[in-house]
Amino acid sequence: MVGSWDVAGDLPPVDLRPLISADRAELLTFLRSLDESGWAAPTVNLGWNVHDVALHVLGSQIGRLSSTRSGAAREGRMAFDDLAGLIERSNEEWVRAARRIAPPVTVELLAFIGPQVDDAFAALDLDAPGTSVGWTGDGPTPCWLDIAREYTEFWVHHAQIRLAVGVAPLLERRFLHPVIDTFMRSLPRAYEAVDADAGTRVDILVEGEAGGRWTLRREADRWHLVPADERVAAACVRVPQDVAWKLLSRTIAVPEALPEIAIEGDERLGRPATQAVAIMTTQT
Repeated sequence: MVGSWDVAGDLPPVDLRPLISADRAELLTFLRSLDESGWAAPTVNLGWNVHDVALHVLGSQIGRLSSTRSGAAREGRMAFDDLAGLIERSNEEWVRAARRIAPPVTVELLAFIGPQVDDAFAALDLDAPGTSVGWTGDGPTPCWLDIAREYTEFWVHHAQIRLAVGVAPLLERRFLHPVIDTFMRSLPRAYEAVDADAGTRVDILVEGEAGGRWTLRREADRWHLVPADERVAAACVRVPQDVAWKLLSRTIAVPEALPEIAIEGDERLGRPATQAVAIMTTQT
């Protein structure tokens, strides 16, 4: 299987720690504005309402603070589906147990834990091993990519909460582009079994203010993410930014997204991009 650390080395590292605290501030303001019906609104997460998703975010923040302070970086060695299933069961157990925490208390706990998570992240060596990001590949992951994954998860759950009450997510380029850019690190894994001649290129073009162009190039060992340029690719996958983040986070299912995606050139080489997933999930 493609190595997560190798995928992390394809493109320059990013430091998204400031965005985690900025997104949290926006989430806290939004949660404090909700009435009882807003907290009870169902989300795209099956069986979870807004309160449940907020509790999940709280549990994730507590877990990150605990693991960071203990100094233990978790390296995933389970099969993807097995690990995803374990994570999903653990998340469900936490939310079920935490539902006794009232919404106002949930907000205040998020406000209390968040700055401590920021301080713990600030002390980390970004090049040291962090918690494995299984959707990028097997084995260890550098800390900067682990933190970037943490930002994407926070942003997506914030977006799902907003959508549940009919409010648009934070779609400004400042917030959304780093989510999409991090999610694109899932592509080498998605293309792992795709055969092509060395030098073959596939472009993924995310259309919108927060989008951009990402390029995969087949090399002797695997598909690599490489800086985009104007050279002609064997396939170009065009996807609107609002579809891109929802698809890669499985906020929408693949069949729902496909009508909005255009593949130019070699269909066989473009199709795997539509199957990429940038979260640990058993959903296909």
